[in-house]
Amino acid sequence: MPQRPFKYFWFSQITILLLFGSLSMAQNRGAIGVLVSAAELAEIKDKARKGIAPYHQNLEEFLYFTDSLMHVASQWQELSGEVIVHGRSSSDPIQLSSTGAKLVYGTALAWHLTGEEKYAQKSRSLILDLTDTYDYRNDAEDSFHWGAQGILNLARGGTPYLYAADLLESWSGWSQKDKLQYQVWLRDIMYPKVAWASRWRKNNWGVAGSFSSALIAWYLRDHPDWELKEISPKVQILSPEAAFESHNQYQIGRLLTSDEWKMDGKVELWGILPNGAIPEEIRRGDDPIDGDHLPSDGSGTHYTMTFIEHLTAHAEFLRRQGDTSLYDHIAQDGSGSLLNAYLFVVDNPVKSHCFTSNRINAMYFAYDYYRHPALLSSLQHCGPGNISGQRLALFGRLTRPVVDRKQ
Repeated sequence: MPQRPFKYFWFSQITILLLFGSLSMAQNRGAIGVLVSAAELAEIKDKARKGIAPYHQNLEEFLYFTDSLMHVASQWQELSGEVIVHGRSSSDPIQLSSTGAKLVYGTALAWHLTGEEKYAQKSRSLILDLTDTYDYRNDAEDSFHWGAQGILNLARGGTPYLYAADLLESWSGWSQKDKLQYQVWLRDIMYPKVAWASRWRKNNWGVAGSFSSALIAWYLRDHPDWELKEISPKVQILSPEAAFESHNQYQIGRLLTSDEWKMDGKVELWGILPNGAIPEEIRRGDDPIDGDHLPSDGSGTHYTMTFIEHLTAHAEFLRRQGDTSLYDHIAQDGSGSLLNAYLFVVDNPVKSHCFTSNRINAMYFAYDYYRHPALLSSLQHCGPGNISGQRLALFGRLTRPVVDRKQ
């Protein structure tokens, strides 16, 4: 296997030492959380302890799931150096698969929900395991190229690592040195790749890329003078604040149907149509991209759910920042609406579909915001779903249960 270039290794180590030497103690930022806060987890823990349904059952199922993943992960090899993605697989390396993402975030949640440090220690270990990796090229190619599978794996599998790191802020075992080491890697290795997806891809790759890029910029906000470098499709350098605003706007743009936001769209329609259809995802199956419903339960329907799941995670994160623009967005012609995208699938007058057992976790977040009766009906009819979720809107059933709330 090719060795990591000495020049890069030397630069990264010197950068870490210099920055750590001058880094002041950052304020604890655990009050908001990415998808859930420490305070909310404490409430869930208390309700579960009192045997309140479904908190008690959810917590038992969650801990069984997380413990099972920890057992499986004990056999994983550590990541180091150049990462090569084999077979263009979304599950390679395993740490950036949906399993790895659920484990790193799940263990951070489990630490708050149990107080057992074994969970925090595992989450920390997984995060720091990323910090000497680079490249993420395809195995059939001699060098990295824009469009490599590793970009998507980082944008989807790597993003929940940020959820976890944020939840570790209040744990004494997560040091300022650990955090800085991770931040440098995010800045230098992960950000340029996911930013490409944000700027260029119209489909769920791009949704994940815009969310991941904005979240990295948010996580680096205690370094306002840092430079976030983008290499493709356009060379540019942004501050964390500017990158945060820019990628959030690109997510809005991705929802639009106008010509300037076609990006790399493969068909003659794009964005979220006024009826809620997402042509760039429907094209992946056999259904018509301009239809009034999804006739089949095939690839186009499932990719549509994936787009919605990714977008919901970004919308929920921004909601926690006091910004509901992604949840609320709708263009003058009715296009670009996340709610309409949900309703096109689950409340279609011609034919509706249940979200799959993992993707339905996103709907717990969406219902918590919209309180739309059709979303509640779908959750009740099609749920509860599994405890973990799909890729980005993770553990919604655990953290946003539809109980103890006015329906």
